[in-house]
Amino acid sequence: MLFLELRWQLFRNSLLRRNRRSELGLQWLGYVFTGFFVVATSIGFFAATYNLVREETFILALLLWAVFITWQFMPVLFSGYSPGLDFKEVARYPLSFRLYFSLNAAYGLFDPSAITGIVWLASIWLGILLQRPEWAFSAALVFLFFIAFNVIGNRILVGLFDRFQSTRQGRERVAVFLLLMALLPQMLQFVANGWIDTRSLQSHKWQGVREVMVTVLKVSPPNLLSQAITKDWAGKIVPIAILMGYFLAALLILTRNLRRVYQGEVYAESFTVQRELRIKPGWKFPFLDESVSAIVEKEVRYMRQNSRLLVQLVYPVIVFGFVAVGSAKRVPIFSNSGNVLASFAGLMALSASNLSYNTFGMDRDGFARWLLSPMSLRQVMLAKSLAQGLIMSGLYLVGAVAITTLKHIPLTAVIGTTAGFLCVLIVQIGAGNVISVYWPKKVEPAQMSSRMTSQAAGLASLIVNLPLVALIGLVVLATWMWHLTWLPLVAGLVGFAASLKLFSVLLNWAERYALEHLEDIAGKLTS
Repeated sequence: MLFLELRWQLFRNSLLRRNRRSELGLQWLGYVFTGFFVVATSIGFFAATYNLVREETFILALLLWAVFITWQFMPVLFSGYSPGLDFKEVARYPLSFRLYFSLNAAYGLFDPSAITGIVWLASIWLGILLQRPEWAFSAALVFLFFIAFNVIGNRILVGLFDRFQSTRQGRERVAVFLLLMALLPQMLQFVANGWIDTRSLQSHKWQGVREVMVTVLKVSPPNLLSQAITKDWAGKIVPIAILMGYFLAALLILTRNLRRVYQGEVYAESFTVQRELRIKPGWKFPFLDESVSAIVEKEVRYMRQNSRLLVQLVYPVIVFGFVAVGSAKRVPIFSNSGNVLASFAGLMALSASNLSYNTFGMDRDGFARWLLSPMSLRQVMLAKSLAQGLIMSGLYLVGAVAITTLKHIPLTAVIGTTAGFLCVLIVQIGAGNVISVYWPKKVEPAQMSSRMTSQAAGLASLIVNLPLVALIGLVVLATWMWHLTWLPLVAGLVGFAASLKLFSVLLNWAERYALEHLEDIAGKLTS
């Protein structure tokens, strides 16, 4: 109780800050939209169960697979959106291991994916009750077991990823895994729509692989749960026995892992002793002084340490490439070469918020050192903005060159689109400076629960992006209705000049607010 009271008091104290209250209000707005999504999908789960379970019992296994995958992997892919609590810090309090284990397991129930999974299971059970009432009792028991199994499995998976995130090599592997997991739904969609030819997989060479996959699916938890519900009492024995084996094995693994953390286990990178210290000269960019070049180099090196940020930067480029190539003949917008480049430019400009909306997040204790440097805070933010702009422009340049080469886009369209991209990018980065000082958030590359921006910053991006999208839409609509082929180029150049002025205004605003709230910003970045 003392521990819970401490957490509650810390939460109440945080509400004394005005920006924290506004952040909490925006978080609740996000929870409302999430609630609508959960309710809508739950209605779909209920309708699917009620209408199909009597005739096609396999639908139950498919729905349970959806719950299982969402519960286990969504917290990993979107762990920054889950409530963050580092249990290595909790272990420092004088708690018994039994209480520590219980808190860790119970904490898994407060994850948004866990709440979503429980609501989905309730919807499935209600459909079973109304359509197959003879299954309702066994389904209720099985679903309670499934909830406990998912909680334990999820805590094991999150702990495993935290362990990998503690080393640079592990973070690189996590980045590759997260990218593959993020691309998997796109691959499945391409296969379903016939964009990827799978006829070669039907040959006899893959017969052994298919048999192994079928066997694995038969003994998977969702399929065993479906059998435990739909079969008669004699047929339930084997699935239930296998499920109990899974549960006990997961419980032992979680107990072992948590006991190590509870006893003070620290996992980090090994230290290699070098006989000779070699100092490499820092980066030097043309037209930039050494201080600005040093900040650009520092930003790039810090970004390389964050696997989640790398995935967020690379993912849009890869997915857009797949969609543009696979749907060129199916999606009308991709039939025009200019639209392909414009869509890519818009996607890259809007994704700049991953970098710019928490510009001091990866500095942590280094924020105080910026204040001691001979550079003003405005110069520091300007250098950081330049680094972010160079990175996003580099990604855009690679994609634009590839699209222009393949699609043979006219030079005027390329110039107009590039000017529009730079316009939106500059506004995004300028607004990011303001949002970064209003709602700063410490980023921990070694923690899965650490997201790149605060929830308030993510929702505040709508205030920035909606006017930009509306202006772009007006230009596109006017070009299409009145056949003003010159309008995108002129609008892009005028917007580029206006965005530079707006960036200067936003940068001054951010510096003024930061200087008035230095203690609050430093506290948020170091707490």
